[in-house]
Amino acid sequence: MTVSHNIFRLHLPRFKQVLFITCTLYSLCFLSACDSDKPSSRPGEQVDQDFADPDVQDIDQALQADQGVMMDQALDMEPEPDMTWTFDLAVVEEEYSERAPSVERIYAGYAERSLGFPLGVATVGYFPAPGGFNNPFAPSGTDTEHSHLSARALLLRQGKQSLVMLRLDIIAMWQDFVVDVKRELRSRGRGDLADGLIIGATHSHSSGGKIISHPILRLLAGQFSPALYHRILDNLVEVVLEADQNVSPAQVGYDTIQVSSLHSDRRCENGDLIDHSMGLLKVNDVNGELKAVLVNYAMHGTVFDSDAFLLSSDATGALEHGVEQRLANHAPVLYFQSWAGDVSPETPNHQITQEGNELREEYRDLDAIGKEAAELIIPALEQIETRDDLELKVKTIRFPISNDQVNPDGSFDAFEYGGVYCYPTDSENCPDENGMQRVFTPEDLNCLIKVPEADSITWTQIVAVQLGELGMVSLPGEPLTSIGLELRDRALELTGLDQVWILGYTQGYLGYLLQYDDYFLGGYEAAGGILGPGLGSFLVDRGVEIIAHLLDSTRPLSFLPVPLPEQAEVPDEDIVIETALGERSWSEDSSKHEDDYWTAEFIGGDQALGSPYVILEKADSDENGNETWSVFTHLSGKAWDSHGPEIELSLRVDPSYREQAEQSGRTFYWRIRMNDQFSVTPSTGELAGKFRWRVIGKDPAGYELESTPFSIGE
Repeated sequence: MTVSHNIFRLHLPRFKQVLFITCTLYSLCFLSACDSDKPSSRPGEQVDQDFADPDVQDIDQALQADQGVMMDQALDMEPEPDMTWTFDLAVVEEEYSERAPSVERIYAGYAERSLGFPLGVATVGYFPAPGGFNNPFAPSGTDTEHSHLSARALLLRQGKQSLVMLRLDIIAMWQDFVVDVKRELRSRGRGDLADGLIIGATHSHSSGGKIISHPILRLLAGQFSPALYHRILDNLVEVVLEADQNVSPAQVGYDTIQVSSLHSDRRCENGDLIDHSMGLLKVNDVNGELKAVLVNYAMHGTVFDSDAFLLSSDATGALEHGVEQRLANHAPVLYFQSWAGDVSPETPNHQITQEGNELREEYRDLDAIGKEAAELIIPALEQIETRDDLELKVKTIRFPISNDQVNPDGSFDAFEYGGVYCYPTDSENCPDENGMQRVFTPEDLNCLIKVPEADSITWTQIVAVQLGELGMVSLPGEPLTSIGLELRDRALELTGLDQVWILGYTQGYLGYLLQYDDYFLGGYEAAGGILGPGLGSFLVDRGVEIIAHLLDSTRPLSFLPVPLPEQAEVPDEDIVIETALGERSWSEDSSKHEDDYWTAEFIGGDQALGSPYVILEKADSDENGNETWSVFTHLSGKAWDSHGPEIELSLRVDPSYREQAEQSGRTFYWRIRMNDQFSVTPSTGELAGKFRWRVIGKDPAGYELESTPFSIGE
């Protein structure tokens, strides 16, 4: 089965019904401030916007040093205590102490943690389907975990400069969330880590929501939960600090390869437009052993539908797991999205070579993506040379954003503070057989949701990186291919770097980012824009400026950056942990189900504590018949466990939350399911031997269980 290019559009009839109801409720609950004449409640958040030279028409021209656009030296910004390592609180380079005077060797560290989403939360991106697990986290939530949602941090350091690549299995993050993580790092005396922090979302539509505080974007991610917000923020800070503790001397190399078999163009409105570039960053230790891999590629996380009611890292996680399983020695892989706004995942069907007994067809498709990725990426990694002396620079700059700046032609004036779903979402606008299609005009726009002034977005941020002759530039949203390519090509031309990667879904989220003319072709992506037709080009201009300024601080900026915004108040709430009834024990022994998979069930703790961890163990016998049990692993040494896609976990409770809403105690039944025949050959080959599952969980005290053994292929 091939993943549909139009996977977003498959569910639009239901989507439209839910959208109408949601929009009506939103209008009643959140948009009462539409007619307010009150000024923004965040004074000082935005500095003077009249800094740009009105005579400069072309942004690339403005970046030439002889244009005379000089930096304002009179910025009224008080430095924070760690200003010596702070590069994103002000603009003027000279206000900071100098960096290390010479190139020093690279250090690298890695850490990984659970994000902290409990099973039960609803998935995001699609509007929630009815019929899911009713529980304290959602009226129609998830009851199954296909692969664990994690935060992965890769830290590079050179002298005082740090680069923290923090990859999250989430659909998106709000820009205030990024700032709050930075604030917490600074409060712990680590301004260097805050300034080098880049947070990228993998954009899995099977991840959890409820951590985006902006009212408009709650439509994407669900009702905001302060308790989940604090839990996940704390986990991110800890994983960054842990990566910092794990640093050791390293060598780094990079390259860009072409991979066409893992994605496809899903947008018909703008013709056949796709780019197959995949960036690979390779980190070795001083002995040449692989330490970590970073992948930059365009591929939506939309293999699963909303009515699957499961948590999963989806297609991007499949790539990570597939490569990790097949490396000669295990090393973590971190996936950072590129211009995936109009790019769907594609199943490489040639990897499906036999009949398997996968629990779902989507599991098979994800396995195929993982194996194909491994066969293409691992040989490419072997060809990448590494060095220990690559120059490292990182800078995040916040800048003002308004309708006048984004849409200076007045094309979005009817929705001055933003508008969403301005086109029909249940139809495409593909060219007909004669190549003709409708071109919309500003007068045709009819936004279902008009953003009120109180919810207006007045700033955003972009980060730029230089690592040797590699540049990276972020975009806060879902860039379509044309936007990503324009930013990449202009940055390459202006900076002279050998390679430039675009990091989409990074440092914030402003919806879909399209070219001006593409926006007026309509379709799903245009309907998902927030700030009108000019947003994509506006952000490209800013990205070009910021990476150019990173490489040469004498290059002027055409705007005056925004100081650190005021911190929003997020109530200090805790997640309720319910008493788990019953003894931690097996309620159902290991057995082969009539549908041909292995399964067992045990009584564990509340899902709010996190899902139990299940590991597959295999028995080995010596010549005297003495058995020893050890963790069963892939070729690379990566464990066969429930954090990856190999073991599925699901949950039922007794009594149900419908029968007893009060969290006064109930029994939590956790089911394990695992197939033993594979349509896509795993790294281990076919399973054979005597196995058991080991469970490690919390209730809230820790517990461990060992299942009854079972034999496969004997």
